[in-house]
Amino acid sequence: MRRFLPLAIVLIAIACTTTTTQQQTTENRQPATAAKPLIGAHGFEVAGMDTSVNACDDFYNYAVGTWRKKNPLPAQYSRYGRFEELAERNRDVLHAILEEDAKAAATAAAGSPQQKLGDFYAACMNESAINHDRNALIVEFAHLADAGAAPLFRVAGQNDFKNSKMIIASVGTSQLGLPDRDYYLRDDERFKIIRSQYVDHIAKMLTLAGEDGTQARGDAERILSLETKLADAEMSRVEMRKPENRYHMMPVAQLASTAPAIDWNAYLTALGVNQPQLNVTEPKYMETVNRLLNDVPLDEWKTYLRWIVINASAPALSSPFEEEEFNFNGRILNGQQQQQERWKRCVRATDMNMGQLLGQEYVRRNFTPEAKAKMNQLIDNLVAALREDIPTLTWMSPETKQAALTKLNAFSRKIGYPDKWRDYSGLTIVPSQYYLNTVAAHRFTYHYNLARIGKPDDPNEWGGFTPPTVNASYMASRNDITFPAGILQPPFYDPNADDAYNYGGIGTVIGHEMTHGFDDQGAKFDAEGNLRNWWTPEDKAKFEARTNCVAEEYSEFNVAPGININGKLVTGEEVADLGGATLALRAYEKSLQGKPRQTIDGFTPEQRFFLGFAQVWGENSSLQSQTRAALTDPHAQGRFRVNGTVQNMPAFQRAFHCAEGSKMVREASKRCSIW
Repeated sequence: MRRFLPLAIVLIAIACTTTTTQQQTTENRQPATAAKPLIGAHGFEVAGMDTSVNACDDFYNYAVGTWRKKNPLPAQYSRYGRFEELAERNRDVLHAILEEDAKAAATAAAGSPQQKLGDFYAACMNESAINHDRNALIVEFAHLADAGAAPLFRVAGQNDFKNSKMIIASVGTSQLGLPDRDYYLRDDERFKIIRSQYVDHIAKMLTLAGEDGTQARGDAERILSLETKLADAEMSRVEMRKPENRYHMMPVAQLASTAPAIDWNAYLTALGVNQPQLNVTEPKYMETVNRLLNDVPLDEWKTYLRWIVINASAPALSSPFEEEEFNFNGRILNGQQQQQERWKRCVRATDMNMGQLLGQEYVRRNFTPEAKAKMNQLIDNLVAALREDIPTLTWMSPETKQAALTKLNAFSRKIGYPDKWRDYSGLTIVPSQYYLNTVAAHRFTYHYNLARIGKPDDPNEWGGFTPPTVNASYMASRNDITFPAGILQPPFYDPNADDAYNYGGIGTVIGHEMTHGFDDQGAKFDAEGNLRNWWTPEDKAKFEARTNCVAEEYSEFNVAPGININGKLVTGEEVADLGGATLALRAYEKSLQGKPRQTIDGFTPEQRFFLGFAQVWGENSSLQSQTRAALTDPHAQGRFRVNGTVQNMPAFQRAFHCAEGSKMVREASKRCSIW
């Protein structure tokens, strides 16, 4: 077995030849124009508030209680909030673009953006063709790893933690069928039930693929057993938050010694990776993989690889596969009661697979140069606020303050869309072949990543964000912040609205991402993005005590029966929430200097700021989704992000005249403060 299994794995990972590419251009279409304000001049929705709730008892429901009542959880969502509300509006724009492209694809020039986008979307929408394409599953089996859905482990490119300007090869864990190791290892009754339902799900999928029902049940039990062993070998999400735990550079020969059951030279060569050393994120996990490769019978590995193919491909296969995939991952795991309309799933799939091609037209229609300029100004104001704040910190020494200022001054930013668009000329999309098109797109994206290995990092690289994305990020290895065009709209940002609204909304998001450079993870990286300690021992101890305060606070929040938030898991995000709101308020108050203070709709400037902050987190979610998030998501849920933040801010207490002892006023001895 040891002699044959590596060959099987290598066959799955045969790499395709890279095609020489040229820069794509897109047709000139209607450019974006400034829109009217969506939520009125003041920004926050008075009608969305529930003023029957005391702001000092539960600010979250005071700010968004009526919005939550008016927006109950839709059957097509496991979580629905202001992020999803905005994403739906963005999806409507993408839908219009793709419908136009699908109609024009037949006459568009081969290889043009309209042809690729139109044919991909039209193939996804053509359910009748998909329902007759089951043989494609077997045809594409040998290309599994090449298409980026590698079993057991994944080889990819990443920024070198110790030399951030270079992209290195990294070997990490693969994605298992359940959301997290806890789903395999916890003894709570709910997780036992989920594991039983997972076995049912695997058996149904294997049966749909042609297995005998009795055989499928036994195979499903063996797959769960194998994945449980893999899950047990993985680090926990809290352990993975420490970047030093995920950095183990070693020569390929050392990896071959750690996991000799795999012919690493052949495997890496097949992928086109030719590097003398690489980062092994979890060496102990690879030791377990090696042991299992030797101990588990070959027939079980064949079954497991077949399951990997089916599971990864299900959304692009015929209706029975797609429906069963939704039944387990949507209904059972997330509490989503109804599948979204096919056009929404196809818009999302096109954005995921060719986001920068689709994003060019989205930006032309939905993002103005004026919006980008105003966003730059807001960022400048928040950087200035933090630059003024750092020298005043009483707990930080002059030496560490200077290093922090050096890092702040080195921040770079990406706003709206890339300065240079990705070239898709090497990707071929054909009509009426949705599954094959998704495989081609996955392979293109995977090899795009692999091709970066061994080369200097491109500072223009946007990673996983596409322009319509409703999100933002900080990347420690680049020391940069990214704000896609998709999020630069109401309820986060409206250039025509009251400044209090914009500072409370997008201002806190900007401050949040900036603060990530100084959270429990980001603080371990220097101004150049390298994993290097720039703190004095005394300052580091004080900083860790302050971040631990946040972890302890959030560990008190109960999500579901028997499930509390994992404070250690959400520390970085909640440090960033507190820091972001603090910085944004400071920047807003500075912007008011010399201006008349206005009370609008009965709310002072500071009250409007906090309402702008709270209202972007309005949401409803299923119990299953809340449980999953508590175990796997480094972000707390909206109600805790709002209340957990304002409880630590004396400025909130003053703005809403909250008495000592109020629920939204944390005891002074427990109050968390960093920046």
